[in-house]
Amino acid sequence: MSVLKIKNVSYAYEGNRENILEGVDQKFERGKFYAIIGKSGAGKSTLLSLLAGLDEPK
Repeated sequence: MSVLKIKNVSYAYEGNRENILEGVDQKFERGKFYAIIGKSGAGKSTLLSLLAGLDEPK
């Protein structure tokens, strides 16, 4: 059972033509732990902001 599901999420910062996130798909299931890892500037914090509803996909 998915608690949260995202499909084909893309995001670009204001004034930037290149997406920092592109075509992200993921489902999060109850009772499981998830880690979001990646290099600096890869979009980890941006993804968390989108998941929390602090920003909207573009």
